[in-house]
Amino acid sequence: MRRVVLALVAICCCALAGCFQWTEDQQGNLQSVGVPGLPIWKSKTPPAPLTPSEVGFSPEEASKISGPVLVEPPDQSSKTYRYRYYQTGHNQCQEDLNKLLAQKEATNATGQAPYCTEAPTAPPSKGEALIF
Repeated sequence: MRRVVLALVAICCCALAGCFQWTEDQQGNLQSVGVPGLPIWKSKTPPAPLTPSEVGFSPEEASKISGPVLVEPPDQSSKTYRYRYYQTGHNQCQEDLNKLLAQKEATNATGQAPYCTEAPTAPPSKGEALIF
């Protein structure tokens, strides 16, 4: 009981200070709760991976895609994630990733680095609260 009360007090303090944040997956399932950059609670269930058909590929096109997907997180000029899918037999994810990382290093860009993954997930939607 004492733990619950302390947790509620901590959450209320964060909300009152304006630094309470949460993330949800595409289906609206809560993924994390806490302060920006430091989640207090994180879901043990990872978000479901995106399928090519969910990002607009027809079933015919989706059947021709395989291998790792290049995920480009948003940079300073854009707020959208980009996903680069590759055709079966022509997957150049690692080569493209190396080029992007070299460009990022040459321009001293900050932010999340791009990466290759077999199971890309939709970007989390973030929510913030400020209570007066």
